[in-house]
Amino acid sequence: MDVLSSVDPTQSGAPDALRPSFFELVAQEQLRDLLAPALRFVVATLAQRHPRALLRVANRFDEVYALAMYAVERHYLKTWGSSFAENFYGLRRRRRPGLSSSRTKGFSATPRASLARYEALRPREIRASLFLLVAAPYLKGKLHDAWERVGGGAQGALFEDERGWADETASQTRIERLRALATYALRHGYPWASAAYQLWLLSYNIAYLFEKTPYWRPWLQALRVDIRRVGPGDYPPAPPLLPPDMPSPLRSPLQFALRLLQSSPYMAFEALKYALPLSIFAFKFLEWWYSPDNPRRRRGGGGGASGALGGENDSAPTLGAPKVLLPHPKGCLYVKDASWRAPGVATTRLPPVEDSEKRLAAQEGLLHNSCVLCGAAPIANPAMLPTGYAGCFACLHAALERVPRCPVTLVRVAEGDLRRVLG
Repeated sequence: MDVLSSVDPTQSGAPDALRPSFFELVAQEQLRDLLAPALRFVVATLAQRHPRALLRVANRFDEVYALAMYAVERHYLKTWGSSFAENFYGLRRRRRPGLSSSRTKGFSATPRASLARYEALRPREIRASLFLLVAAPYLKGKLHDAWERVGGGAQGALFEDERGWADETASQTRIERLRALATYALRHGYPWASAAYQLWLLSYNIAYLFEKTPYWRPWLQALRVDIRRVGPGDYPPAPPLLPPDMPSPLRSPLQFALRLLQSSPYMAFEALKYALPLSIFAFKFLEWWYSPDNPRRRRGGGGGASGALGGENDSAPTLGAPKVLLPHPKGCLYVKDASWRAPGVATTRLPPVEDSEKRLAAQEGLLHNSCVLCGAAPIANPAMLPTGYAGCFACLHAALERVPRCPVTLVRVAEGDLRRVLG
């Protein structure tokens, strides 16, 4: 047997060109497994900026994701006879005929439409596929979370107690003993069950790779459903996104809006297959745009990987340093607060200045590492304003509570913009 016929049957002269390759099935399974972590990261990131709207969604992400995937998978199984990931890779599910290959040759003269109706998934296969695609991963994830909570994982292996279950339940009631027994069985039995499950799947992977079985997974064999490439005539012509009898938006805007609202779920589900590659492209574009190799982010136009700020000519960055905000004449540097005290530090006396304005500026200069409000040096619990001036956190916070402006420059600043300086 040639293993390459299972890797890519269309390029190796295999008799069954619609049999998907091993790597196609692995790719669609990895796509389904990676959707949840990617969406979880996006929701968690957005929830930090909009906690009121998305914090509950982030806390209940598993349930929300399971409900959303139930609607998506149900649409694709009923419309296309495949899951979302399988449809993305041009695969479909079919009811495998219960005849031998020699007897199925008689179906060659059968019209393709009747054969497609025979291979279409029945409601029983659709419900079972929904359970295996949505409910089973959800329950498996919850079981893994419970195993980690009871002391599984790397942390549990590092700090595991050597006492046995009998020692732990010596002075407990029967209910507590049963609960402890279940916890002990989960903590020690889950890794073995997971390893046996992975070995079971590995055996099916090897059998499928060497064409010993037409089924990719054991539960598909129980349902007598296999995965095939989408061939010509497998599906009827796809219905249009908008019904052909849509009323005119100019003559009947209300009826048009109602029909559009009725068609919006189908349009949204069908748009997912195009939104996925577009989102991948947008992610890779943003990754390149914010990378140091982007020439448009350099003034000199150099796009090399040398890491220089200005490309080949080492010119300055496109965005220079921000302009220094000078103290306002009515700010705290010129109009001292009642709590201000001169810092008790040694200073160097400068030569006398003849000009009165320069003499005033020299007398009212800002001392390094002293609070702009109370004059304490060093600063107690230092904090910094967005305008670039630092001071004691208590002084600056109290000043912003009274007037939401920087006490030095009188620029409008909110209390939440105050940042502590560590170190």
